[in-house]
Amino acid sequence: MSGRLFIIATPIGNLKDLTIRARDALGEADLVLAEDTRVTIKLLNHLGLRKRMVSCYDFNESQRLVLLEEIGRSGGSIALVSDAGTPLVSDPGFQIVRKAIELGMKVIPIPGPSAAVLALISSGLACERFLFEGFPPKKQGDRLKCLAALRRQERTIIFYIAPHDLTKFLASVEDILGDRQACLAREMTKIHEEFIRGSISSIRQVVSEREVLGECVLVIAGAAASDSTPGSGPEKDQIVRELNELIDTGMHLKEASNLIAKQYGLSKSAVYKLGIEVKRESTG
Repeated sequence: MSGRLFIIATPIGNLKDLTIRARDALGEADLVLAEDTRVTIKLLNHLGLRKRMVSCYDFNESQRLVLLEEIGRSGGSIALVSDAGTPLVSDPGFQIVRKAIELGMKVIPIPGPSAAVLALISSGLACERFLFEGFPPKKQGDRLKCLAALRRQERTIIFYIAPHDLTKFLASVEDILGDRQACLAREMTKIHEEFIRGSISSIRQVVSEREVLGECVLVIAGAAASDSTPGSGPEKDQIVRELNELIDTGMHLKEASNLIAKQYGLSKSAVYKLGIEVKRESTG
């Protein structure tokens, strides 16, 4: 199987950010797989290109795999693009790339903008090590569990946030992670580009006073360095209580310890050791 798959990063707002390689790859492509053809047609029109274009998003991506065989067999090229930024990063395309590799097609990544990286390097927060979480879970309960698992994460954390979700999510972040330093980036590379830096509470205050438009990226400072072991006081009491509740349901101590450790971002062995101590005290 011959053929090529270009994975092309496109501008997140400013069309001047389109690279020469991206323009050339789009020009060579026999087919463009676009997250939303209505968005990508604007880019193609800007470049003066007329291309066969097919939508490729979360709910129809599997149906587009046959196109890889069709184009690849003839030695042609496919361009994979999302609405903005780098494909596959919180965007569709994973199945396409995996299938192309399986078929023996040449996979060619064309670098370009990424909202997560741009927000990170503009945040003023540590960039050496970071954790990209994408969009948080939709259900509130799942969101709280997600944040709880990040509580002791020392790396800088990056979330994508829809504007209508911002107020509620910031409140959850402050409740669970504390009033950390953060940066809210919005409308990056566009006319109204803005970076709101400060504590989570101060960002919440700004957001509460005016309407925030455009998709946002929230960059949050990691936890202070710790030995990742259960502390004392309320947190320790809470962990012991949750361990006992899980064990009462019939769960083994090791399994319960692993679950709690993951939820709180703690050492599995430390939580298990705490469970052993509590068990000894209750039987002593």
